[in-house]
Amino acid sequence: MSLLLALAAASTFAAPLDLPKTAQVEMVVVKSREDIRDGKAAAPIGGKTVYAKTIETRGDGYRVTLKPVSTELPKVGTAAQQAKVQAALEGMLARTYVYDADESLSPVSIEDWPATVADVTKALTALAGDDADAAKAIGAVTSMFARMSPEQAATVMLKEDSLLTVPVNVELEVGKPLTYDDEIASPFGGGAIKAKGVVSIEKIDEARGVGVVRWSRSLDPESTTAIITKMIEAMAAQMGPDAQKPDVKAMFAKMKFENTSGCLYEIDLKIGLPIKADCESKTVLTDPSSGQLNGRTERWAITQTLKN
Repeated sequence: MSLLLALAAASTFAAPLDLPKTAQVEMVVVKSREDIRDGKAAAPIGGKTVYAKTIETRGDGYRVTLKPVSTELPKVGTAAQQAKVQAALEGMLARTYVYDADESLSPVSIEDWPATVADVTKALTALAGDDADAAKAIGAVTSMFARMSPEQAATVMLKEDSLLTVPVNVELEVGKPLTYDDEIASPFGGGAIKAKGVVSIEKIDEARGVGVVRWSRSLDPESTTAIITKMIEAMAAQMGPDAQKPDVKAMFAKMKFENTSGCLYEIDLKIGLPIKADCESKTVLTDPSSGQLNGRTERWAITQTLKN
């Protein structure tokens, strides 16, 4: 059952999306990341991006223009290394995304996706420089992007926008968490990923004019592992015959993958727009050769402010 169908029966909390025909929104994303490699935690890194977002009503959905205004990259390495990364990624970081969205602002399809792939390829190639191994790995990544459809790309490239859409147009009863089964289309092909979600209204703050909604979702480990394995095998196919050996494929089969995500939202009761979201996503991958844990915890503090 989809999230929207599962929510249809609840009615105590409702804040339908009600934006101007052309809405101007400032979106600020503060993101941090903590990685675990071979069982050891690396130092957390983070960055900040400010966007000018234009949301145009189009029939039953929207056309969204997402323009970066400023970006602060994570401070990693020396000043010279940081300058190199900034220069290599400048074009990609400044790129404006235009995408179609459904009635709840969920990204559906990125316009002119081939041009975006070209920009990403150019930036990552410049970042690799003369490092042959890095260039080979980047070639596999960019080939994966090139195989994506504009619809698949929307789920990968617009993660923050997707997170913000979960509570849009929902109806809930206070004190009654709603659970639902879901299927998430894999951006890498090979079928859908099964998931279970929970969404609840924690409180309605009339004085502040906001509703506080909590959401969590866990991906089914088996279906997720199957999709990730296919993705890695496709990437390995771009990296030479060594990656195609039977023992390497057998190693992939032992891989275990888990992911959980969740957000706490504040929704403007008048316009139905999420104006604040604190989100976290945890991914754990068990190394099939050593059994050691690898993983990533990502956190987002996102705000949206209607400017007109």
